Order: sequence, then structure tokens, then C-alpha cells
Amino acid sequence: MSGDYITRLDIYRGNGFNNLNTVRTGYGNKNYTDEVVLNFNKRKTESVQNDVKNLREEFNNVKEEQGVLGKLWNGIKNITGIGLGSKKVEAAIKDYENGKISYEEALGKIDSYKQKQKDGVNIVTNVIAGAATVCITVGTGGFGLGAGLAAGAAIGGVTKAGLKTADRATNEVEGDAVDAKQIAKDVITGAVDGAVNIATMGMAGKAASTVGKSILNGAVSGAKAGAISGAAAGATEYSVDSVFDNGKKFTIKGLFSSTASNAVAGGLMGGVLGGITGGIEYKNTPKPSVKAIDSVEEASDNVRLIIKRNEKIGIPVDNQAQAVSYIDNYNINNKSKAITDSVIRSNKEEVFTDLSKKSETLAEIFDSQIETAAKQIDNAFADNTDIKLITARPKEQKSIFSKLAKKDLDDNLKAYDIDTCYDTIEDALGTRIQIKGLTQDSAKDTVNQMLSDTNLSYDDFVKYLRNETDFDLSTRKILEERKFDILETLKAKQTQSTVNQIVEGIKTGKLTITEINNYGDELTSYFTASQIAQIADAYDYAVFHGFIKSDKAFEITTLHDEIFKNSNSRFDIDSEKTIFEITSKYNTNAKYTVIQSKKAVKPSGYSSSQMNTKHKFDGGKIGNGELQIRGSQVNDFADVEHIPYDIRKGKITKDDTKYSGIYNIIKRMSKKNYNGYNQYLSDVYKTLRMKELGLLDESTLLPSLSDYIIDLPKSTLDLIDANGLSIFVHK
Repeated sequence: MSGDYITRLDIYRGNGFNNLNTVRTGYGNKNYTDEVVLNFNKRKTESVQNDVKNLREEFNNVKEEQGVLGKLWNGIKNITGIGLGSKKVEAAIKDYENGKISYEEALGKIDSYKQKQKDGVNIVTNVIAGAATVCITVGTGGFGLGAGLAAGAAIGGVTKAGLKTADRATNEVEGDAVDAKQIAKDVITGAVDGAVNIATMGMAGKAASTVGKSILNGAVSGAKAGAISGAAAGATEYSVDSVFDNGKKFTIKGLFSSTASNAVAGGLMGGVLGGITGGIEYKNTPKPSVKAIDSVEEASDNVRLIIKRNEKIGIPVDNQAQAVSYIDNYNINNKSKAITDSVIRSNKEEVFTDLSKKSETLAEIFDSQIETAAKQIDNAFADNTDIKLITARPKEQKSIFSKLAKKDLDDNLKAYDIDTCYDTIEDALGTRIQIKGLTQDSAKDTVNQMLSDTNLSYDDFVKYLRNETDFDLSTRKILEERKFDILETLKAKQTQSTVNQIVEGIKTGKLTITEINNYGDELTSYFTASQIAQIADAYDYAVFHGFIKSDKAFEITTLHDEIFKNSNSRFDIDSEKTIFEITSKYNTNAKYTVIQSKKAVKPSGYSSSQMNTKHKFDGGKIGNGELQIRGSQVNDFADVEHIPYDIRKGKITKDDTKYSGIYNIIKRMSKKNYNGYNQYLSDVYKTLRMKELGLLDESTLLPSLSDYIIDLPKSTLDLIDANGLSIFVHK
């Protein structure tokens, strides 16, 4: 009877009934002798001890299979307490011995530890193999994508197989190091991981302006690359194991589990390593330089200021030929005003020949001044928050001559001495600031917040701007009412740091401006109405404190025509300008004048914010400059968008071989087609500005010119669309 009773007790124990009182009272409510209870306790103790012995033997076998990498991985988990380390397994065995968990739970901990150790070693070897792949390919000069993937696969396969073999050589399993099947598996999985690491090399995060941002950039980029690499490694490991291990059944659930767990682990490790790398990269990255270099082609991430010198200085100009060519071209493009009288033409040729000679002298002067002017702008805009790049270049002889000749023909050239000609060129020293764009995430957060009291979202707002959806009247009304505020908020996020520096520069005398042109419409312009008002206020301050000494009104060209609506104003119909008299904020007994032009929107949609500036040189000489501020996306397009206009207006002549391929296309274009072409250019600007404001993805395609001009062949349109014009940036 007692033997039968003990057997039943064992069954109860196996089902979790370890409480002696339960056993004593639960078997028909009989009272058993102390002898039976003692026998039960003895049998129970022996059984638990045997189970603990079995668990420890199983756990020791797992530990014996671990080489140096497995031991290292386990040590990291034990020190940090993150993940399932050997200390937690020991604690689980102790918990079973004390009756806190079942035998199956303790055994499960050991099995889980075994798998996680295997995964951990794979992650370590994958990371090292990936790093070796990247280091070797970069160190040898890199490869094309196809060759790079092949090289990555070869390097990754050899590296991982070598590491895993070395790891097995340091464990306590005899003959494990030369396991041919395992080596083959490691070569295959390492090859996949090496190739994936090559493919994700471009995801590396760049050092930012602060160490914190650099670490964050590295961590985010590392996590992304690590997750991708880990997922590929996990899927490959599971698939290869299923092929090589006949007893292992392949299941979708198992594949998904291996892929997901390795992706998470790879992402975590990649994030940590990426953050460390980002911090090191920040420390070792030279900070943006303020030294001048000679060309844009020499620019790098560490160069902030680029000065393009005048390459044609010292090259003789045929002054008379330049004068004759200018008049001939003027007559072609201005037939009603053509210079046909021989005496008048002869006089003009003489005057223009002299202006051509003076233009050579002026080109040399401007070239000698550009570095000082550029460094003054660089000094005034020391904060890089919004700024990506500052460039500078002096006006060249041909442009100087054309401007002087036009001034003469318009009767606006007051005198012909060199000093008057010098003062006439208002944009002699050109500087340009390229500002950074907003991220889509930042723009989404802003737009969604500003629409939070409606049932509309960022996507609805973008579709509305692009006319992609037929919204009902009430929805259109809401979006139209919110459009101005949303766009002004996004533009301020992109430019406010730059505007703050403009205001500070004006108020401290670092920056002297005489006018500002905020070209663009409600979407494409760069400065907001509020920012224009801030700059006008700074101008008032600078005039009052003597930083700006000028009798001229502060001229503003902008679409925002109600900024100064509370001031006395009158509209000049002839010049399409509104003249405001504003009481000085800093001297209530004085007034200053603002002239506001409404010619902010150009037919081509040209978008830029630019200012006429003054620069001070040794000896008290003042130079005239023009500072342009626009985003990097718009910048390249704006550099070539003016070409069709210049051809159309005769600024570019048929003799200019640089544009011979497109000259006749533009010059002979019908008025209808040219209007369509301008609409196309305008829509390109809008697309680029939406990208800069985070309202479109970087991959969004530009408009197609064939949608605007339907009676010219595609081969012709390809020469003058945005991509076709772009070849002239570096031509």
C-alpha cells in the first residue's frame, strides 16, 4: 500500500502538488502514519536532487560548447543584467530546487539560454564580419555595387567562418573546430551578411554640429543598418540550419521568429555601436572651415565658405569687338529702338569700347575685394543651425560691361568716370547662403498639430497644395484658411535662425543692407511677413544708431503687401510700388520710409530672398554686394533657370557657343509655348520648395515638360527641361 501511495505522490509532484499538507489531507481525507510521510519526504528529496543533477549536467554541457566568444557574450549579459545570462540560469535551477518553478520551466531556461548564446555569437561574428567587409572595401578604394556585393560576400564568408572556427577551437568539445558542415554553414551565412553590409553602407550617419546629435545620428543609422543586417542573418541562419540539419523541420513561424529576433538584436547592437561611432566621428571630424578655397568642386562637408575667383582676370578683351557685338545684339532684340543712325552708332561704339575697358579694371578690383566681403558675410552668419554652405564670387567683366551699357542706353548712367561706374554695379560682390531643408517628420508634426482640431492631416494638406484631390467645399475652405499660417510656420522653421542673424548683423553693424527682395509666391518665398517686418525694424534701429547712413528709403520687394498697413502710404502707379512713412520705433519724433514693390512673383516662379549689401574695406572704401539666400534644392535650379529668359531677352547671344544647343529652341518658341514653359519652370520651383519644406519626399519626380508644351518633340523638350538645363551648372 505504501509503495502504491508513493507512486501517486510522484504523479502529484509532477503536476505541481508539492505542498505536503495537500497530499496529507487530499487522498480520501485519510490520516497516514508518520512513516509514510517520512518515506514520501525522502523519495521527494531524492527525486528533486536527481532532477537538479540532470539540470546541472545539461547546463554544463551547454557551457562546454561555448568558446571564447560565447563566454564573452555571456559575461556581458551577466555584468549588465540585460538578457539571459548564466547567472539567471543558475537562479532558475535554484528556484526549481526550492519548489518555486517546475522542472519543465527550469529546463526551458537552459534551452533558451543555449539558443540565445548561439544567436549572440552569430551577432558578434556578423558584426565583426560586417566591419571587416566595410573596412577592407573602403580601405582598398571601394568597388561598384555589383563588385562590392561580391567582395562583401567573399570577405564576410571567410571572416565569419574563421571566427566561428576559432570560437569552437576554444570550447571543450573534442573535434568541434573542424566540423565541416558547420564551417560550410558559416561561410554561407557570413557571405549573405557581408553582402548586406555593403548594401547598407550608405546608411551611415554623419557627424552633426554637436556631439549629442552625432551620437544620435550614428545610433539611429546603426540601428537601421543593424536591424536589416540582423534580419538577413536570422533568416539565412534558420534557412541554412533547416537544409543542413535533416532533423530540423522548416516552418514559416520558425523563420519569422529567427528573422525578428535577430533583427531586434542586430538593431540594438547596431544602435549602440553606431552611437559610439558617431561620437568618435564627431570628435575626429574637423569643424566647418572658414578658409576660402578656389572652386565649388573642392568643397566638402568640412568646408563652409567657398570663394570662386575670377578665372579670366588678365586675359585681354577685344573692347571694340565687344562694343560692336553688344549693339548688334541690342538691335536684333529691340527693333523699335534699334541704333541705325551711323553717327549715333559710331558714338555708341566709342562709348561702349571705353566702358568695356573700364569693365576690365572693375573686374580686377572686385576680384581683389571678394575674399574680404565673403569673410564679412561668413562672420555675420556664424551660426550653422540653418546654413549648409556659403559661396561667393565677384562679378565678371562681361556682366559688368553689359550692366554699364544697359544703364547708358536707359539714360541711367550718371557719369563715365571709373568711380561712378564702380558705384553703378550694385551686385559687384556676390555672396550666397544655401540653407538646409526641413525633414518630412518635422513638417508632418507641425502640419498635423496645426490641423489637430479638424479631421484633416498632413497628407490632406499636401494633396490640396498639389490639387491632387477634389475636396468638398467645406474641406477646401478649412485648408485655404489654414494654408497661409501653415506655410508661414514651416518657412519660419527653415529660415528663422538665418533671419535672426540678419537682424543681429544689421543691429550691430556687421551687416549693412539697403534693400531686400523676397521673390516667390505664398508657397515658394523664403521669408515670412513677420520676418520681413523684423528686418525692417532692424533697419530702423541701424539708421537711428548710425550703423546705416543713407538718405534712401529701405526698399522691399515681397508678396506680403500688408506688413506696414497701419502706416501712412501712397501707391506709385508707374513703378507699381507702395511708399510707406513709418514712425521710428527708436525716435518717435522721426520717420523713415519703406518702399514696397509688388513685383515679387516672376513669370518663371523664380524663388530667392536676396539683399543689396555694403562692404567696408581698408581706407574707407565701400563695396556693393548682393547676398542671396535660398535652399540647396532650389539653388542648383535657380543657377540655370535664368538661361531661357536671358536668351529670350537677348542677354545671351547666338554667338555664345555655350548655349548653341538650345538657343534656337528658346528664341523661336511661340508665345503660347513660352508661357507654358514659364508655367513649367514655376511648377518646378514649387516642387523643389515643397521638398525643402518637408512637404514632399526627396524621391518625388519633377513635373514633365511634355505636359506643358505638346507641339514640340520630346527630344527637343529634354534639352530645356530641368535636367537638360542642369548640365549648364558645371559647363
